[in-house]
Amino acid sequence: MDLSDCYRKGQIKKTRVDKGLIRSLIEMSGIKESTVKEAKLTEKNISVYVCVAYDSLREILEAVCIYNGYKVLSHICIGELLRKIVPDFDYVGFDRMRYIRNAINYYGTKADFEQGKQIIEKIFKMRKDILEKHIKDI
Repeated sequence: MDLSDCYRKGQIKKTRVDKGLIRSLIEMSGIKESTVKEAKLTEKNISVYVCVAYDSLREILEAVCIYNGYKVLSHICIGELLRKIVPDFDYVGFDRMRYIRNAINYYGTKADFEQGKQIIEKIFKMRKDILEKHIKDI
C-alpha cells in the first residue's frame, strides 16, 4: 500500500494537534521502554518483549504524526506518511521491525534470542532519535 492508497482508504486523516494526546503517547511509550529494559530477557520471553518494544516505537511514531496534524490508523500507513514528512525517517528499518512484530503476533513466529535483543536495541535507538529530533515543545 502506498501513501495515496492510505489516503484513499481513509487510513490517514487530518486532525488537530493534540498536545495532551502527544504527551500521553510519549509517556506510555516510555513506560513500555522501561518495562522492556528492566525485564529479565530470556529465550522464552524475548518475542513478547520485541512486541512491547515495537509498541513503544509505534506510539512515538503516532505522536509524530499527530504533532504534524495527522491521525493514522495503520502501521503501514504510519511508515508511508513518515517517509514523506520526516526526511531522515528509516522507512526500511521500521518496515523490517513491523514485519518481525507481525510475524510474532499473527503467525506465531518466535524471535531468536540474540536477534531479538538486537531488534530491541534498534527499536529503542530509532525511538530515541525520532523523539529527540521530531517532537519539540511538548
